[in-house]
Amino acid sequence: MATYKLWSPPGNKNAFKALIAARYVGAKIEVPPMEMGKTNKTPEFLKLNPFGKVPTLETPQGGVWESNAIARYLARLADKGLFGKTAIDAAHVEQWIDFSTTEIDAPLCSGCILLFTPATFHMTKRYASEKEEAAIAAVQKALKVLDGYLLEHTFLVGESVTLADIIAACNLYNGFTKVFDPEFRKGFPNVQRWYTTLTHFPHFSAVFQVKDLAKERLKAQKPAQQPKEQQQQKPKEQQQQQKPKEQAQKPAQQPAAAAGDEEPAKPAPKAKNPLDLLPPSKMVLDSWKRLYSNTPAAQFKQICVNGLWNGADIPNSPTSEHFEGYDPEGFSMWLCDYKYNDENTVNYVVMNKVGGFLQRIDYVRKYAFGVMCILKNSEGQFPIRGFWIFRGQDIPQMMKDECYDLELYNWEKLDGKALNATQKDLIESMIAEDDKIEGLEHVECKVFK
Repeated sequence: MATYKLWSPPGNKNAFKALIAARYVGAKIEVPPMEMGKTNKTPEFLKLNPFGKVPTLETPQGGVWESNAIARYLARLADKGLFGKTAIDAAHVEQWIDFSTTEIDAPLCSGCILLFTPATFHMTKRYASEKEEAAIAAVQKALKVLDGYLLEHTFLVGESVTLADIIAACNLYNGFTKVFDPEFRKGFPNVQRWYTTLTHFPHFSAVFQVKDLAKERLKAQKPAQQPKEQQQQKPKEQQQQQKPKEQAQKPAQQPAAAAGDEEPAKPAPKAKNPLDLLPPSKMVLDSWKRLYSNTPAAQFKQICVNGLWNGADIPNSPTSEHFEGYDPEGFSMWLCDYKYNDENTVNYVVMNKVGGFLQRIDYVRKYAFGVMCILKNSEGQFPIRGFWIFRGQDIPQMMKDECYDLELYNWEKLDGKALNATQKDLIESMIAEDDKIEGLEHVECKVFK
C-alpha cells in the first residue's frame, strides 16, 4: 500500500478522522511539519487544494480535501468493515456522518470556535457569548437524539466501529475536552459512555492528544493587557536606546514637536464594514423583516408580499412603523440554485444541509434576508431554491471570504428595476411559501431574517 502525506498542523480534530481511519485499514500516513499561512499558500500546496485549507491528503493520484472525504477515501482502501456489512449498514454510516457534521460539528464550530483556537485568535475576532450559548443549545438538541439511540446500541452502526463512529467522535473531540463539563455531561450518559469507550481503543488513543474529559467549561478570554503604568513607564536605558531610532525615523516631525503645535497621535479608528458606508437607503431591512414576521397569515400576500414592492404599514407595530418598499439602488436581489440536486435524496439530510448553511452565515444577518425552499420533484429528489436580498449590489464580501457553502450554489443577480412577470411571480411564491414552486411540491422553507 502506498504512503500518503496528510497536511495539517498538530491537534486538528479534522485530521484525526483520517489518522484513525488509516490505522484501521493499515494505510501509512506521514504528517510533515508545516507552517500555516506559508506552507499552505505555496503553488505546490495549492495544486493539492486550491483553497489552501487543511487537512489535505496528498496521494499518488493528487490531492483529496474536506476531512470527511479524506476519511472516506482511506476507509475504502481495504475492507475492514468501516462501512458495515450490508447496503443498509453503509447507508446508516453515511447517515450518522451527515448527522454529526451538520447537527454537532457545524454549531460547535460556528458558535464556539473562539474556544478552540490559539490566544492570538482572540485579538482579531469578535466574541459573542449569545452566539456560543445558541450553539450549545443546538448541540444539546442533537446530543439528546444521539443519547436516546445509544441507550440501546454500543456503536452507531452494527456491532463494531465504523467510519460513522470515527467521524462523530472526532467531531465531538473539542466538545468533550473543552466545553462539556461534568454537569453538562450528566444529561447524556450514553453518549459519554460511547465516546470514552472509543477513546480507549488503541487506534483512537494513539491519535487523540487529550484523553481526559473537560473538568470545567473553557471560557473565551481576552488577551492580557499591561497596566497603564507599565505601558507608560520605561526604563531609562530603553528610552535612551529608542530615542535616536525615533528621531531617525521621524525627522520631519521634530520641528512641529519642538514648537508644541502638534497634538499627540490618536489611535487609528476601527475599520467599518464597507456596507455601513454605503449611501443611505429608503429601505430599512429590519423594517422589512418586521413586516414579514408580523403580517397575519390570512393577509400575508395582500400586505407583506405586495408591501415588498409598494411599501406597507407594519401590522401590530407599537410605533406605527411603515416599510417604504424595496430599493434597487441600495439593495440587490438574487436567486440561488443548489448545484448538486441529484444528491439530495434524503429529506432530513437536505434540511440539515440548508440549516447548516444558514447557521454559518449568522454574521451577515444585519445585511441580508433570505428564503431557502426545499422542493420535491417526480424523481424523489429535493432541489434547493433560494431568494435573497443583500445590502449593496453584490453578495457581501464577508460571505465570499468565509462561507464555503456559496460555491455549492449557482447565483443569479436580478434586475430589481425591471423584473419580468416570471421572476416576480417566483419571488412572491417563495416569500409566501406557496405549496407549489415552479410546479414542484414545496416541502420545507427556511427563512434567514
